[in-house]
Amino acid sequence: MASENLPPNSLGLWGDGDEIAAIHDVERCFEVQLDYSEADNWVTAGNIFAALQRALPTEQAQASGTWTKFTESISAESGIDPTTVKPETLLLGTRRFGWRLSFVVAAVAGLVLALIHHS
Repeated sequence: MASENLPPNSLGLWGDGDEIAAIHDVERCFEVQLDYSEADNWVTAGNIFAALQRALPTEQAQASGTWTKFTESISAESGIDPTTVKPETLLLGTRRFGWRLSFVVAAVAGLVLALIHHS
C-alpha cells in the first residue's frame, strides 16, 4: 500500500462508500446540504471545506472554530486524529480513486433528488 493512501497524507478513506459517510458526517455536524455539482473536484479535505464554507452563513464560515469542527466531523468515519487533517489532506489517497468518489457522489445526489421529488 502506498504511503500517500495513509494518514496523514489522506483521511484513510478507500472509496467504498466511506467517503460519502464522511461527507454526510460533515453535513449532519453543520446542519447543511453541500452542493454536489462540483463533487468531481473534491480531492482534498480543503475542497470539502470550501464547499462547506459556501453552504454556511458567512459569519459561521469564517469563524475560527469552523475548521476544527470540520476536521473532527470529516475524520470521524476513518477514526484518524483530526489534528492531522490539513487542507491538502487527500480524501482517498492517490487520485486513482477519484472516479469512485465521482460515481458514488453522483449516485447519492441522484437518490437525494429522487427522494425530494417524491416527498
